[in-house]
Amino acid sequence: MAALDVGTLAWLRSRVNRRKIALHKGAFICLLAATVAGAALAAADARSQAQGLLAELAKKPDAQRVASESIGKAQDALRRADQLRASGDQKRGAMLEETALEWATASELLDKTAQAEKKLAELQTRTTELETKVFRAQALVEQTVARRARAEEAVHSLDAKAGKP
Repeated sequence: MAALDVGTLAWLRSRVNRRKIALHKGAFICLLAATVAGAALAAADARSQAQGLLAELAKKPDAQRVASESIGKAQDALRRADQLRASGDQKRGAMLEETALEWATASELLDKTAQAEKKLAELQTRTTELETKVFRAQALVEQTVARRARAEEAVHSLDAKAGKP
């Protein structure tokens, strides 16, 4: 009974199971390392994405006007992230880069919203113009129908007068 002593769990660490346990530990360590590396890459991606968005927005004068406050906050967050990373605080630097990405994304959304509102205003103006043209065309058709009805009455009255003599 000593060979299968459940209390010591020696039977679990047999030669067959040692390999499985080592493989599971190795896989877990690799997964953990990949997760940590992915988090580090995500921080670098956040910075590059934020800088890319800010560069795109810098090319658009309308975006600079509409989203100037959020663009400024994104640039400020990137500047503070640089300072923190230079002082050795990588974790807070990465958090500020994520914050800068959020502000840059908000700036991009503000720009897209402003463009959509501008298009909406143009479409509303065009719709109003078309409605006015339709209204005028309907009035013209009604006037033409009324003139035709009066002309038919005049023709009938002339026919009636011509038929009486």
